[in-house]
Amino acid sequence: MTTVATSLPASPAAHARDFWGMLTRQEQATLRARTSASRHRKGTVIVSEGVPADRVTIIRSGWAKATAIKGDRPVLLRLYGPGELIGVSAALTGTAPAETVTVTSWEVHAISLAARSFSDFLHRAANASAALHRLQQWRLEEADRLRTIRDYPTAAQRLAGLLTELCRPENDPIQHSDGTLSVPSAGASQQDLGSWIGDSRKTVVRALSELRSLKLITSEMRQHVRVTDPDRLRTFAEAADAGRPTS
Repeated sequence: MTTVATSLPASPAAHARDFWGMLTRQEQATLRARTSASRHRKGTVIVSEGVPADRVTIIRSGWAKATAIKGDRPVLLRLYGPGELIGVSAALTGTAPAETVTVTSWEVHAISLAARSFSDFLHRAANASAALHRLQQWRLEEADRLRTIRDYPTAAQRLAGLLTELCRPENDPIQHSDGTLSVPSAGASQQDLGSWIGDSRKTVVRALSELRSLKLITSEMRQHVRVTDPDRLRTFAEAADAGRPTS
């Protein structure tokens, strides 16, 4: 029997990547009763590429990165943040994961449950099933945007495009009163960021320097980049010719 959700999402402003926030309070309580809680320290591998997995994990706090081996090196595919699902596609289809998910923040608090139990939950909760569809659609759209960014002509433009992507509201940038945004890297290294857009770490370092010289960004701390003018950064990234290539 399908249970139709009659209340609003627990977090009405939840964005499309926040599966947990899109659930109703009743759905959250039902799902919580099926799960076990866990904490994972930085560097912990939650899911391994090619290794069968039969559990679905929901991040409650913290960040993780998904990588896949391309050629002979790991390539960053995406970041997972609070409210997101890990391992859902592989678990529900019975296939081995196509990515390795590693904790990048100091700690991740998560809940997890068996794939069969999660599938049963989706069948009984129409709103949750729709939330999963919205999440999957958002990930497809994100992948399309990143493919476009990788085609930008210079490394500085590619990095500017990536930072513009991270400025999107669903990526939880820190908004300052002066209109600037701080983009947390979620523990991803410069090498990770480079692999995300098809560049080397050295190229990313040069691109960061170029963006700083243009006063498009400032570096606050190792884990944050402050975007001084998001609109200017986007315009620079999307320009047909932003000047001399950096790669």
